[in-house]
Amino acid sequence: MTWKIFSFKVGRDMFSRIPLKERIAQAIYRLETQLAKLEQTASRLHQRDKEMFERCIGAEAQGDLAHAVIYANECAEIRKMAKIVLSSQLALEKVILRLKTIEEVGDILTHLGPVLSIVKETKSKLTGVIPEVSHELEEITEYLNGTVAEAGLTPEMTPNVEASSEEAKRVLEEASAIAEQKVKEIYPTLPVPPTGETPEASEGQLEAEVLPEAKAEVASSPTPSPAEVKEKLYEYLKQHGGVLTLAECCRELNVPEETVNEALELLQQEGRIRLQQR
Repeated sequence: MTWKIFSFKVGRDMFSRIPLKERIAQAIYRLETQLAKLEQTASRLHQRDKEMFERCIGAEAQGDLAHAVIYANECAEIRKMAKIVLSSQLALEKVILRLKTIEEVGDILTHLGPVLSIVKETKSKLTGVIPEVSHELEEITEYLNGTVAEAGLTPEMTPNVEASSEEAKRVLEEASAIAEQKVKEIYPTLPVPPTGETPEASEGQLEAEVLPEAKAEVASSPTPSPAEVKEKLYEYLKQHGGVLTLAECCRELNVPEETVNEALELLQQEGRIRLQQR
């Protein structure tokens, strides 16, 4: 038996009946339209960054540090927006794929929870960056919410909200981590550090770029091992802006240098930091 869910929609004083699959198809089309806008925005940001980057290099080559820093700051802001746009693109791509798997009412109960959470969070991130897309995503969220309401779901049929939120959170975290890596690959390193960057460390220091934290189990042992120390070391790096002086770190964590070095290596292998000798 084929199920059809009809909507009660008010618009220009007209009522329309839209089958469930058609409603999902409309939502997918609208999301794909916003995805195309994000792609265009990402392209414009990349072009803008190239212009500012070239100006930064030119100013730095001429010894005009003041203007070089101004251009570097602009590049830094552009790259922050680029990361938001890229992570939003990835999140919407995931939503579109999920919606395309929906074929019947039972699937809607399983999939719409995380879909709505992802769209809602993506809308919030884009509010101050691309208001037009953010507004459209809000309407799409209401549209999909209406689909659930019009299905006449009872409380017993409502999907697990907590489970949906966890899945949505995981998808968004993955999208953010991938976007950050893409930004690092696409955009070249600035010749002049933007204002607010960690000042250059003195000789004998390491600079560690702290990457998105991933959950990792820590083995328990009577004596501190590199696997145990790495979590404390990771927090130490975050608190010190990614700058590590080996002697001071060993003193504060009360562990030998060898253990700290091994813990650094573990963090780097897990992709949580990137080491650079200063």
